[in-house]
Amino acid sequence: MKRLITKAILVAILVLLPSLGMGFPNLLLVDPPLKNKLGWDLKSNGLLYISFDLDQNGQADYHTVHFVIKAYLASEPLKQLPGYYKGSPVFYVNYGPANQIYVISKKALFYAFDVNEDGTWDLMYKDLNEDGVNGNETYYDSPSNMFSAPSPHSENFN
Repeated sequence: MKRLITKAILVAILVLLPSLGMGFPNLLLVDPPLKNKLGWDLKSNGLLYISFDLDQNGQADYHTVHFVIKAYLASEPLKQLPGYYKGSPVFYVNYGPANQIYVISKKALFYAFDVNEDGTWDLMYKDLNEDGVNGNETYYDSPSNMFSAPSPHSENFN
């Protein structure tokens, strides 16, 4: 019940946002620890997408996007790798005798909400400083168009 109320409040806030012309308030409240990730995916654009489940229902509803700083194949023990990169997160894929290693930026470039958990991001923020969630993030896009302002040139033909 508590999760349902929390989710309803989040959806209500997002639905009641002002149009783009008036600006979006920064809704980012958390920078979840990587240990709480639901999954991750490396994209061909050189970015690593990390998914989180903030409402704990098994569906991804929050995502961060990080730069891949370094990628390589290694056969050394994984426990040694984090020490080499001074706090930068390290992800890997095990290929038997070797691991494909991905070292990513410490903080995300993008933060995204999937309000209805349908797999399409509804609201994105960009953090040009890559300094974590601290209030300087700016609205970037609404890929699902859930929060896109109507074009001033669009007409309604109902």
